[in-house]
Amino acid sequence: MIPYRQRYRKDLSDLKSLTKDLADHVGEAIEKSVIALSDSNVDLAREIIKNDQEVDDLSIKIENLCMELLVLQQPMARDLRRIIGILKIGIDLERIGDLAVDIARVAAQSHNEITKLEFIPRMAEISRKMLRESMEALMNDDADMARQITKWDYEIDGLYVKARDKLLKIIIDQPEVIKEGTSLLMVNRHLERTGDHICNICETIVYIVEAKREHLN
Repeated sequence: MIPYRQRYRKDLSDLKSLTKDLADHVGEAIEKSVIALSDSNVDLAREIIKNDQEVDDLSIKIENLCMELLVLQQPMARDLRRIIGILKIGIDLERIGDLAVDIARVAAQSHNEITKLEFIPRMAEISRKMLRESMEALMNDDADMARQITKWDYEIDGLYVKARDKLLKIIIDQPEVIKEGTSLLMVNRHLERTGDHICNICETIVYIVEAKREHLN
């Protein structure tokens, strides 16, 4: 039988690992959903939608472990912040997963050259990088790294504006693609929101490590 404190530490370690697994899942979903959109790959889009159940299952697992630790262990100080923080991070990650599924649904129905906007894949690429690095900051309790990651959101915001303006021009010039153009405006907004959710995650990491509430977005 595992000693009480040893089991507690193992559960905290498992919590971090599960959170990283969830981040890997949603990061891959964002990346693949944009590939499916750009390539009009319906099969890939459907795969992303189907795999969303794995994201939901991981989210529930994280939530249950957090609640178990809070109730049974009554943690103090940084451990308490870590558990509450990971609970919040899990919510942001699940929302990113939902955004990826929405993009995949658009990809499953879109078959037009306007889906090949160069700005949108770049936004997804930056989001994946930010997500990967945010998990590194979480694993290493690195608040300064978390702060630095949020600076990438400025580039996402700039790309969002460029893509939005280009899409609006296309819709005005080509009224026949208004339905698809409107869907792509939603995709563009979803990717911008993904960056915001990752900034929320970084703010939570700073809170876990330094007990400071900072607005980084």
